[in-house]
Amino acid sequence: MGDLRVRPSEWVLAVVTTEPSRVAGGGAPVFVAGSPQELERMARDLCRMAQASAHEVAPGTLVIMRH
Repeated sequence: MGDLRVRPSEWVLAVVTTEPSRVAGGGAPVFVAGSPQELERMARDLCRMAQASAHEVAPGTLVIMRH
């Protein structure tokens, strides 16, 4: 039947942050916003394009995930 397990790399699509020093290396692209307003706009647009959701993991850092 195949492997039904989902790896985190398959649901984390991107990270959007105003604090790039908080983001460790990984497999997802990182987008750096210059302001909280730009952070929200970038996250909203990425979510629309990827049919995904944004989750705040720290102040100024959002993870875009597919569920």
